[in-house]
Amino acid sequence: MELRIDGVATRLGGRWVVDGIDATPPPGALTGLLGPNGAGKTTLLRLVAGLLPPERGAVLVTDPDAPSGAPAVPVHALPRRRRARHVALLEQESNATVPLSVREVVALGRIPYRSLWGTDVDDGAVDRALGAASAAHLADRAWSTLSGGERQRVQIARALAQEPDLLLLDEPTNHLDVSAQLSLLAFVRDLGVTTVAALHDLNLAAAFCTHVLVLSEGRLAAAGAPADVLTPALLRAVYRVEAEVLRHPTTGRPVIALTGGSAEADR
Repeated sequence: MELRIDGVATRLGGRWVVDGIDATPPPGALTGLLGPNGAGKTTLLRLVAGLLPPERGAVLVTDPDAPSGAPAVPVHALPRRRRARHVALLEQESNATVPLSVREVVALGRIPYRSLWGTDVDDGAVDRALGAASAAHLADRAWSTLSGGERQRVQIARALAQEPDLLLLDEPTNHLDVSAQLSLLAFVRDLGVTTVAALHDLNLAAAFCTHVLVLSEGRLAAAGAPADVLTPALLRAVYRVEAEVLRHPTTGRPVIALTGGSAEADR
């Protein structure tokens, strides 16, 4: 699915939390959405998912159900059921007291495909999603008994069960140990699905993302390949930290080494 963010802006509580963002994440690749707390990452993901209508601009997507060559359409204008079949959003918060098994939670991702009166579940899609998220061994566990990291894997499986063309992830590595973070982002990178993931760890973004969007106070500060965008000057301007940007000896990708002081403290 092709995605274009065209001058999108919206206010929350009277403040512009996303303000005039233009971006075109590459189709079929992992784009990292970066920026400090309060930069507008979660709000932008919700706008891209069609859960919030923008006050200005539009989020445009190619509709997989439309004839080939059809023009892009605003994502929030897609019928809800069709949008749910093609766009999956994994948000940060999850209710740990839901009285369901893990398999039942993942099966919620199949709701957009059910008939109006049907209760049928595509067990194959649920099994594939559990396996892809390395959560098959949890299938019969009660959701309420899972650790934070286990719940994160199951929520990712639920999103994958939708078989989306556009995958949106809000801090997907939260609660995961280092090994799980690396395996998850490698998996998402290799899906071949247009994916936008809000990430706090700049080194993970540099290691796995094809493209990054850096937000600062609701505006787009920079966009492009991590090696071009994640510079000491940008880190100083956006994150207010001093850093050296090195090159990984094996991959050649950027490695960010913080030097221990804030940019503001040195002024």
